[in-house]
Amino acid sequence: MKLLLLVLLLLVAIPAFTQQDSVKITTPGDTVVVTETWTVRQLKQFARQQRRDSIRAHKKVWLSILGGPSYNPEASLGVGGAMLMTFRMNPDDTISQRSFIPVGFNISINGTFVAAGAGTLFFNENKFRIYIKYGYRTEPANFYGIGYDEIKKAEELKDRYDKDSVTFHKASVQFFPRFVWEVKPNIYVGTLLDFNYNYTKSLADWMKTNPAILKYGNRYHNIGIGALFQYDTRDDVATPFEGVFLSAMGTLYGKYLGGNYNYEMLELEYRQFQQVFRPRSTLAWIAKTQIGVGNVPFTELPSFGSPFDLRGYYWGKYRDKTMAYGILEYRHMFGSVEKYKSGNFWAKCGFVGWVGTGTIGNAPIVDWNKWKFNYGVGLRIQMQPGKNFRLDVGKDPNQKGMAVYMNMTEAF
Repeated sequence: MKLLLLVLLLLVAIPAFTQQDSVKITTPGDTVVVTETWTVRQLKQFARQQRRDSIRAHKKVWLSILGGPSYNPEASLGVGGAMLMTFRMNPDDTISQRSFIPVGFNISINGTFVAAGAGTLFFNENKFRIYIKYGYRTEPANFYGIGYDEIKKAEELKDRYDKDSVTFHKASVQFFPRFVWEVKPNIYVGTLLDFNYNYTKSLADWMKTNPAILKYGNRYHNIGIGALFQYDTRDDVATPFEGVFLSAMGTLYGKYLGGNYNYEMLELEYRQFQQVFRPRSTLAWIAKTQIGVGNVPFTELPSFGSPFDLRGYYWGKYRDKTMAYGILEYRHMFGSVEKYKSGNFWAKCGFVGWVGTGTIGNAPIVDWNKWKFNYGVGLRIQMQPGKNFRLDVGKDPNQKGMAVYMNMTEAF
C-alpha cells in the first residue's frame, strides 16, 4: 500500500515539476535558480554534476591536459598542447581562488621544443599573490631589425629570397615572479624579480653585421628587480567576466645585480571586462605599452605578436625601444548558466573574436602614424571551472597565411 501511494505521488509530482517556470535549487556552497523547463533526467544530471564539481573543487591537485598536431611557419609540423594544474595553497582557505599553473608545449620536426606559461598563486584569502611567468624555449625566431625602417628592408630580403633570411635559432630561459600584497580593497603593491638567459645561432649574414646584434653578442643573461602597483576588481584572474585591471610596473636590470647589461623597462596596462547581451558573454579590451631605456638587448626589446597580445604577427618581427597596442575581444560561452551548472558539454564550449592594433617606436615616443591592424577568432573549451583551453587563429592582413596558438587561460 505504501509503495502504491509513493508511485501515485511521483506520477503527480513529475509533470507538475517539469512544467513550472522556475525552480530554486540549493546545493552545498551554491544556489541556482533554474528558469528553464527541466526533466527529471536533467535534474539528476545536474545533481551528479554538482557532486562532481564539489569533489573536484576540494581536490588537492587537479590536472588537465589537452593537445594534438600543430603547425606554424616557424616551428613547422609537430605536436602541441597545454597542461593546467590547479590547487589550493591552504586547504582551509576557501576564500582564495584556486592557484593555477598552466604550461603550453610544442615539439616539432625542425627541433623546436617549448614549455612555457604564466600562472598565479593565491594566499591568505586573496590578500597575497605571486604571479609567475616561466619558460624554456629552443626554436626558430624572427629578426627583421629594429624599427620600421629596418623591418621594411628585411621584408624586401624575405620576398627576394625566403624566410631563412629573417630567421635565426634562439634558446632562452626565463623565470619572472611578481609578489603583490593587498594594502587596501582591490589595491595591490609589490616587488618583482626577472631572470632571463638567451643564446642565438644560425643567423643570416646580414644579421651578423647588424649593430643591435654585434653590440650584445650571441649569449647573455639579464637580472632585474622592480616594483609594481595594481588596481584589480576582476571577478576571476584567469577568466574574468567583469571588472577592471590597472597596472604600472618598473624594472631595473644591471651588471650590479649580476646581469650583463644595464637598462630599465616601464610597463603600463589597462584591462576591462564587461558582460554584454547575457551572462557568460563578455566584451574585453586592453591597452598596453612598454618603454625600454638604456642598453636593451635585442631579444628583450618591447615587441608584439606573442600568444598573449596581437596573435597573428610573426613573433619578434615588430620590436623597438617602445611598443603600444590595443585589443577589443568578444568572448562567448554557449548555453545558459543553468545548462553549464548541469554539466552540459556544449555549455563548456565557446568562441572568441578580436580586432587589435599596435605600433612601435624609439623611446619614449611610438610612431603614431604606423599602426598595424590585426584580427582573429578562437575556440574555447573549459577544462576546469573558470579555466579554458584556447585555440586561437590570428591574421596579419599584410602576410599570407595565419598563425595558430594553443594554450591554457585567456590571452589577457
